Amino acid sequence: MQENKVGRVMKQITDAEYELFQQLQTIWKHAVPEQSGQYFICGSGGDKDEHGLPEVIMVCPSAGLDYSVAYRRAK
Repeated sequence: MQENKVGRVMKQITDAEYELFQQLQTIWKHAVPEQSGQYFICGSGGDKDEHGLPEVIMVCPSAGLDYSVAYRRAK
C-alpha cells in the first residue's frame, strides 16, 4: 500500500473495481448536474425503437442554461 500526501494509506483495488468506480462516477456526474456542471438529458420525443429509446433526445449542456440541443437517432 502507498502513503499519500496527508499520511493516509491508500488501498489497492482491482481493475474491475476501478471500472465500476468510473461507471458510478459518470452516473453521479449526470444525476446531479447542478453540482457537477455536466450535461444532462432534459427531454425526449418521437417514436421509441425496440429498445425503448426515443427518436429524439434533448440535452442541456449545463444546469441553469436557457437552451438545449436536440439529437435525432440515426436510421
